[in-house]
Amino acid sequence: MPLIRIVYKAGGCDFDYVTSDRLDTLIAQDGITHFFRPSERRWINIRIDPVRGSGGGYQGPERRRKNNKLRSIGEKRRLNAGRRCSDWLDGLWRKVESHDALG
Repeated sequence: MPLIRIVYKAGGCDFDYVTSDRLDTLIAQDGITHFFRPSERRWINIRIDPVRGSGGGYQGPERRRKNNKLRSIGEKRRLNAGRRCSDWLDGLWRKVESHDALG
């Protein structure tokens, strides 16, 4: 079973690897701030990005496509802020992994 990189909410920037079952539990318990989604090659912010278990029986049109022109300016700003944070986390994670490899 593949492991997923996460950032715990408590304790600043505490990283870990967890199974997908544990990820579901941590999301439900509001115990993490971010996790790395390999399919998108980016960090997912639990507060602003779509995550597991959110949503439901929505029957309307698809709204997550990249060519969607219906997003508000506020939503675009919020998404861009999440991307900047993801870039920062990705760089920090590389430093953590390189330190672990050397140590």
